[in-house]
Amino acid sequence: MTLFPRLSRAWPFLLATLASVVIFYPSWSRLAEIWLKWEQTMSHGLPTAIAYLALLIVHPPLDSSWPEKRFCSRLVGGILLILITFAWAALELVRIDTLAYLTLPVSLFAIAWTLLGLGGALKLIPYILLLGLSLPIWADLIPILVDVATVVVGNAVSAMGITALIEGSNITLAYGRLVIADGCSGIGFLAIAMVLGAFTAILNDYRWRGWAMIMSCSIVLALVINWVRIIALVLIADWTNMESSLVREHEMFGWIVFAAFFLPALVLAPVRRRKTLQIGNNHGISYPAFGFIFIALAAGTGAVFMVQAREIEEPPLSITGADFREISAPALPLQLQVPDQIEQKFYMEEGTEVYVSLAQIQRQSPEQKIVPYLPPLVDRDMWFREATPALGKEIWRRIGTPLRVVVSHIYAVGAFRTDSYVKAKLLQLPAIYSGRTRFALISLQAACKTSTCEEALERIAAFEAETDI
Repeated sequence: MTLFPRLSRAWPFLLATLASVVIFYPSWSRLAEIWLKWEQTMSHGLPTAIAYLALLIVHPPLDSSWPEKRFCSRLVGGILLILITFAWAALELVRIDTLAYLTLPVSLFAIAWTLLGLGGALKLIPYILLLGLSLPIWADLIPILVDVATVVVGNAVSAMGITALIEGSNITLAYGRLVIADGCSGIGFLAIAMVLGAFTAILNDYRWRGWAMIMSCSIVLALVINWVRIIALVLIADWTNMESSLVREHEMFGWIVFAAFFLPALVLAPVRRRKTLQIGNNHGISYPAFGFIFIALAAGTGAVFMVQAREIEEPPLSITGADFREISAPALPLQLQVPDQIEQKFYMEEGTEVYVSLAQIQRQSPEQKIVPYLPPLVDRDMWFREATPALGKEIWRRIGTPLRVVVSHIYAVGAFRTDSYVKAKLLQLPAIYSGRTRFALISLQAACKTSTCEEALERIAAFEAETDI
């Protein structure tokens, strides 16, 4: 089929994509900046977006057989679009970028529904799923993948009889130590495998069962490939007394293993050929529905400006009391890795020997987030998490020593408190609507005097019950 018939079928969907970019331009603009950085977890982002546009042109959606009343269908789609726009505006106000990015595929579906009807929107879903893989959601999966890889590799090393000391994600051999760090999570393998699986599913016009099968196989295969790679590196390190160059530079080795396993699987995937398409299609644009597009554009931007005008500056939190003594950072049992732009102060309560770290920051402009990005607060090269005895409380043990420390985090967002970083991100919404944009991280620490850390947990629980911070 020549290019012109393909374009005649693709242009309504390309127009819907353009409308999404215009309405939600701030999020699309930041997303493009992330793509162009070519970071490890997002190196596939720009190629995936290009693949989305290319597939719309060279392999456009088929005609829809969905029966519908055009006006009613587009009315429902328009209402959905406006609701999504308000949700996006709320997320944009507090700069919860991950959730704002997740609204983009949903908004694209709603725009397609508004302009093309429900049948056209349903035909666009496979392409939207492919585009959704370009969103920066992968970094949140790294801790989970590292934990799973740690369990699998640790059990495999033990089963093979290799002499090794396994402490969390640290594998200590006779001649050195291997760490299953973020780079060993396999997130790149997982992302590329899912992109290739979605690409194959669209080209073969798979239905939902085919999509479920190929995506499930892609995910499982990517995880297994990463586990095989790590186990192979442990074996190589053990056999060569840590002297092999693969132990230090193993990225290329990983991709060779990935290609050796995954490419044959793609070749064996079932192939379905599409029949020749005729010029034109039944996905007609409803031009009166552009009214919803303009309403969504005005409503989202207007809400953002109105709420931003109500922000106030709050006084900083402070810790006072006769039993509190301000100390320096090295006096803490466990040093926390807090970004430099966040102001920190450290205290100790004399009677309970509970240490308090108070880190806080005030948003100075709408471009900043209320809750800033926080990297892993504990140095995984020096400590590993031994247990999580209660919600919001963790026991960390220093590697190679019996030293254990109970750590409890409290996140203060405006007037709200929570022990979860994820919940703190969500609490930005009510905080900013009340005009309060101060964030504080209150970390409590107590060194364990017994192996069970029960007395340290009791000291922190008593401190939280008696102290108002």
